[in-house]
Amino acid sequence: MEDGPDCIKSIIDMDTVCKRVNGSNMGITVCVSKDAGRYLCDYTYYTSLHQGQGRSAFVHVPPLGGPYSSGELGRGLQAVVKEMMSLLDTDYTEEEQKDNKCCHHKQ
Repeated sequence: MEDGPDCIKSIIDMDTVCKRVNGSNMGITVCVSKDAGRYLCDYTYYTSLHQGQGRSAFVHVPPLGGPYSSGELGRGLQAVVKEMMSLLDTDYTEEEQKDNKCCHHKQ
């Protein structure tokens, strides 16, 4: 993105999201990845972080039929989004927001 920072870090704590979803006994396991992928996935994630001022996350979903059914995937995604939204509802101090950023992204 022209004039965009080299790096933008999400303010959503995905480690916490994963711990909460995995601890909910839904029968699915989610994990954090530090790589959104290449080209389109990476561009989509970067753009959403830039436009959303760090209030974004990218979720890769396994193919239907394995290792989870479509119902399990749906429930798992719903749980992930719910946890992300609950973290976004948290009031962060200006200092916490500053500490959670990378590469001088402006609010």
